Parts: sequence; C-alpha cells; structure tokens
Amino acid sequence: MCTLTYRLTAQGYQVFFNRDEQRTRPQAIQPQFDPILHSVYPVDPTGGGTWIAVHETGVTLALLNYYQAQVDPSLKTFISRGVIIPHLLADIDNVHQQLLDMDLTQFQAFQLCVFDKSLSKNTVESAFAQQYIWDGKSLTFSTLSIETSLPITSSSVDYDLVYAARKGKFQSMIEQSQSTTSDYINYHQEQGEIGKCSVRMFREDAKTVSFTQISVNQTLEIGSKVQVNYIDYLLPERQQTFSINL
Repeated sequence: MCTLTYRLTAQGYQVFFNRDEQRTRPQAIQPQFDPILHSVYPVDPTGGGTWIAVHETGVTLALLNYYQAQVDPSLKTFISRGVIIPHLLADIDNVHQQLLDMDLTQFQAFQLCVFDKSLSKNTVESAFAQQYIWDGKSLTFSTLSIETSLPITSSSVDYDLVYAARKGKFQSMIEQSQSTTSDYINYHQEQGEIGKCSVRMFREDAKTVSFTQISVNQTLEIGSKVQVNYIDYLLPERQQTFSINL
C-alpha cells in the first residue's frame, strides 16, 4: 500500500514516496542519519527496518510490497522486508550482486526501486533507475521508465482498480516535459472520492501515514548534495515536516 514516483533534473533526480499502512501499526521514527551506513532513513519500529533510504553518495533505495504474489503468512514465518535496505546500504556499490546472493525466500514478495547516484537528465546511457521484483520464487529486474513505468504502486485491496486510478491521475496531473517538483507533490497529496484509489489513500483500516521526498544534486559535494523532506501525517494536527541535508 504505497506509491512512488520520480523525476529527473539537470543536476540529479527527485524521488517521491507515499507510505500507506494499517491504522493499528505503530508510528515510524522520523528519518535520521546513520553514521555507520552513511545514510538517512526513517525506521519502522515493528520490523526494525525501513522502506526508503538515501546514501550520502546519492543512491536511493525504495521498497514496496508486491501483493500480487503474497504468500499466506500462516504457512511460513517471514523476516520483515524492512531489513533488506539496511543490508544493501552496507555495500552500496554492489546492490545488484547483493540481491543475487541473498536468500530471498525468507521474505514476502516485494518491489525494490534503485536510483543510481549518477542519475539525471544529463547522465550517460548506462545510468538509470532499476526495479527489482521478488515474487516469492524468482528475482527479476528491469529499467524504470518515467514515461511508461510510473507510478509504482501497491495495494492489498483491488490492486487492478487502484493502479488504474492512480495511473490515470498521474497522467492527468504530470506533464513529463514541463512538470515541476510542486506538481509531483500535489500528485502525492491527491485525495479522490474513492478512498482506496486515492494517491494519498484513506480507508477505514489503513491510510497514507507519511510522505518522503528525496532530492539529489550531483553537482554539490557530500554534505549538501542530498536533501530529505519527510511529512509524518500521524503527528497531531500540524503534520510536521522534517528536513535533513546530507
């Protein structure tokens, strides 16, 4: 139950992520800098991991559920998928090989989006965003296309209907050649009449609990090239935004 989009800039890229969760799930810990992993990420206190992180070099990792291939959890005990990203951050230059070497059978199905530290409108052809999908049996990966792949989304309820609605809203709100950061933020704030189909989702049992925006500017040095803006919708009334520069 999440939605991810991204846009390229002349200097780098931006990632936008809505996290949707059950209303009974504990509130996440706001993003902080991890000096061991040289990264910024929020923490899910239930699983002890995270769903999104950015390394100080400018690599971003984002994890979504893949409900189309979920296994009944009563049939097996799974490890929280949130630990995958911290594991990969420990060797950020070898994400692909790490995924090939990991025993993924201990995790429920997932989608992992990887944004290269060199990604921008001006990058060479070898630099691109990738999507890995673990369906419980095999791991596949492909290039993420802004024109055809977005939005990346997940939903535990009526996936086809939800995806079609969020895709249609994206196409109506985002003009790739002219859209600004504000256009993407507005898309992620969109609430329609049908709660489960809204990008900022709200159902009786679940809702969008946070929004993360990661901006990477590769023309700047470490210490200022990465900015993380995080809105926690579970905070009382004011929905405070946390900002971190890295």
